[in-house]
Amino acid sequence: MFWLMILIFLFWMIIFVDFQRGFKSLPSIDHQACKDERSLISVIIAAKDEEESIKQTIETLLNQKYVKLEILAVNDRSTDLTGSIIENISAHHPNVHSITINNLPSGWLGKNHALHIGAQQAKGTYLLFTDADIYFHENVVSQAVTFLKKENLDHLTAAPNLRAGSFFLKGLISFFLFGFAYLKRPWTANRPSNKGGMGVGAFQLLTNACYKGISGHRAIRFRPDDDLAMGLRIKKLGYRQNLVTALRSLSVEWYPDLPSAFKGFEKNAFAGLNYSVSFALLAILGVFTSQILPFITIWSDRLPLQIISAFTIGLLFYLYALTTRHLTTYSVWMVFGLPFFAMLFIYMLSRALLLTFLRGGIEWRGSRYSLKELKKYYRNSEEE
Repeated sequence: MFWLMILIFLFWMIIFVDFQRGFKSLPSIDHQACKDERSLISVIIAAKDEEESIKQTIETLLNQKYVKLEILAVNDRSTDLTGSIIENISAHHPNVHSITINNLPSGWLGKNHALHIGAQQAKGTYLLFTDADIYFHENVVSQAVTFLKKENLDHLTAAPNLRAGSFFLKGLISFFLFGFAYLKRPWTANRPSNKGGMGVGAFQLLTNACYKGISGHRAIRFRPDDDLAMGLRIKKLGYRQNLVTALRSLSVEWYPDLPSAFKGFEKNAFAGLNYSVSFALLAILGVFTSQILPFITIWSDRLPLQIISAFTIGLLFYLYALTTRHLTTYSVWMVFGLPFFAMLFIYMLSRALLLTFLRGGIEWRGSRYSLKELKKYYRNSEEE
């Protein structure tokens, strides 16, 4: 056990070096100076049953300064008042266009199809893909375009503030971001090579030419992780990309409570693990061994094991705090809940994988997608 803990400690030391370099390369656009942008920017929103948030999202976009926007709000088969709300706003604002989708063609996920339809009607030099529950600070689109042009980028994606109410929901979100950071290394998006890449669904700004160059959403039409898949494809095809944070300029309530988070995780869990059972089991074992086991072995009666466990725990707390400080607005005191959040994450991941297999696929926003189809289109998108 002592030598296993030595290996775990060395693993986190490697992550420590990567985190130190990586987070320094993630700029924020919160204080980016604004400039008037004369080019048209097409904002494309996919909305399915979003009556509680769509009005606020569109209104905060209408309040944007220093930019010329057209807003294409796509009502994707909603069964609530989403469509009526969009149509009412568009009747009073000529730059808001209401698009309604009544049927989902085979071979497409609903959100990806809605964004694809919106993009087909977009006239802007720049396209901004976003969600229907995002709050935009009045200068953020101008700040983003200014940054994109200053850095000569084709694609800019921004991480928002993920609002959460309860302590355990904040813990689950911050733990997810911690795992995402060491597994996906999001800062690779900001490096010149075409390896790595990143996409955040809340804010994907890219040139129209770049979007067409990657074959748009058609190339990722059956990917539940459409935002990340698009970012990876953009980078793979040699376009210039950056990930930034916008914790003061963008915000979203990712999930209102823990049950909603568990439900939402069902959509992306298996996709994030490349639809691999062995990878999924390895992920569960890896989280337990590297992030829970040290809190158990520190109670050993062997002093050397206690010492290395204590050093490992200290390193884990530091890395978790670093992630929390850079990617959230939560208190760094959250770090002391790490072992509990890790167990909660293992439960959530195990639950999502079990349900995916029992159902033979995923259910999302009223639609069901088979695992066979998801795997097929995942392989196809990787080969294209």
